Amino acid sequence: MNPFSFARLPPGVKWLLIITGLVYIAQRFTGSFLEMNLGLIPAKVLSLEIWRLFTYQFLHGSFFHVLFNMFALWMFGKELEWSWGTKEFLKFYFTCALGAGILNTVVDPFSVVPTIGASGGLYGLFVAFAVVFPESVIYLYGIIPLQAKHFVILIGVFEFLASYDGSSTHIARFAHLGGMLTGYLYLKSYEFRSRWNRVMHKGADLFVVQNPAPPKPKREPRVKKEDLVREVDKILEKVLRYGADSLTDQERETMRRYSSMKH
Repeated sequence: MNPFSFARLPPGVKWLLIITGLVYIAQRFTGSFLEMNLGLIPAKVLSLEIWRLFTYQFLHGSFFHVLFNMFALWMFGKELEWSWGTKEFLKFYFTCALGAGILNTVVDPFSVVPTIGASGGLYGLFVAFAVVFPESVIYLYGIIPLQAKHFVILIGVFEFLASYDGSSTHIARFAHLGGMLTGYLYLKSYEFRSRWNRVMHKGADLFVVQNPAPPKPKREPRVKKEDLVREVDKILEKVLRYGADSLTDQERETMRRYSSMKH
């Protein structure tokens, strides 16, 4: 399999790449119009232009800015989407981008300088990748080999220290930190919710008397939506604990069925 094959990319990452690329081309023809109307300007967000918390992530300042971000999305995003399924991946990615935008706004609420770029969501993906594939090797600057868990700790410390640097910079450090923090809290809250649901189910079983039901003719097994969601919860928790490589073929098929389910 060609790892660079665009056709083989999972749909979530593929469409994020396409949309971001088209928006960047539109930026080249419209000057600063899109940046001023769709970029994350904290003062405008406080004026209830809430859409900016979502749209800013599709804008980029230069060719190398969009190239680096989309390379990172391809590198980390496709592995997570293959492991989680498209719906769970996109929900996580956009939640991280939203959290990044909110923290950036809270830190400097009256700023009129637009923040743009997909970095907030990407830094959330870095955290998720380190949780799901902690032993995977990442080459920092293409030279220094680091395990994913060490790589994320390193960039987290760097971004935290850089955020207190008094020098002028166009890099939104707090957006990066917001994406990482949101990703971490999202994953921990999922783990907490999964454990709490299991406790509640076990507690309910203590008060439910199950009478033997009369025998029924055998039918083709049919998986209810609630049962599928419960099974997906268990699979995702397994991924968070042991990594995607621990999944069986049957569990991967369950994730694919869940991803394709229409609400």
